[in-house]
Amino acid sequence: MAPMMYKAFGLKIRSEFALNVLDAIETDPNDFDVEVVAGHGIIRDPNPYLDPYFDIDTDEQYMHWRACGAYLIKDDRRIVVETHKDISDHLVSQALLGIVMAIMLERRHLLCLHASAVNTNGRAAIFLGDKGAGKSTTSGAMLAAGGSPISDDLVALEGVLIEDSRAAIRPGFSFMKIWPDTAKALSLEMEETDRLIHPHTTKIQKRMPKQIRDENVPLGAAFILERAAEATETKALRLPPHEALQMVLRNTFMARFGETKLGRQHLMLHMQRCSAIVAQTPFYALRIVDDITKLDRLTEEIIRVTADA
Repeated sequence: MAPMMYKAFGLKIRSEFALNVLDAIETDPNDFDVEVVAGHGIIRDPNPYLDPYFDIDTDEQYMHWRACGAYLIKDDRRIVVETHKDISDHLVSQALLGIVMAIMLERRHLLCLHASAVNTNGRAAIFLGDKGAGKSTTSGAMLAAGGSPISDDLVALEGVLIEDSRAAIRPGFSFMKIWPDTAKALSLEMEETDRLIHPHTTKIQKRMPKQIRDENVPLGAAFILERAAEATETKALRLPPHEALQMVLRNTFMARFGETKLGRQHLMLHMQRCSAIVAQTPFYALRIVDDITKLDRLTEEIIRVTADA
């Protein structure tokens, strides 16, 4: 079967796997930035105590998931994938478009955050937080309030270290990961394209109600989401720079596999990029009322703060 062509994060991607959550493009198949190819013999003896298992250094990056298979990056243009038996292309795409793609983008000098981002009046609002904090829920609420999607789960920032320039977010792809009850609260109907992220979860990968635009969006404000059962109102509180820097470092994709793994030089640039984002961008702790019926107050606060950034 001929390779398929897609675009995401500003990259033309040629893939031997069907990546149905990405936007297909018509272009010369030889005109690509990254190719994803099927390989054989790259799976190493899996560590029985670690899943996923990462073996990452400056020369190559190896990742293995028991539920899927192995991914190997040796240069800035190729990702080799070897799957286990009877693994669907959809499952292949879950890891590929997360940490695997983040490593590829980091190799290409972008800063990757585990976050979601929405365009509100020409500025990007970024949402960071621990698992379950509500990043995708908040993004969905912002889309319902008139915002435009930029990226879900993986936010890739470029231009971070360019002097007198504001960092911008590259557009991701038009699917988001969301819980069924959240989709219902946002009046998002079930569609044929909805897919479970993994057979062992009820979280679904759902097409966004609006198409992502093929343009970078300048960064406006960043919000650390904090769901609090005792909170009586949703309020954004400005974080001091040292606390903001801690949150950025904690929510980079590099933090998931070790900041030193890509080498000393990359670590130095990584620290510079994280510091530059904090210097350029206001960060807020966003205390959220833990009530899914009060998302309108959440979006009002985000829009107000981002407009002042």
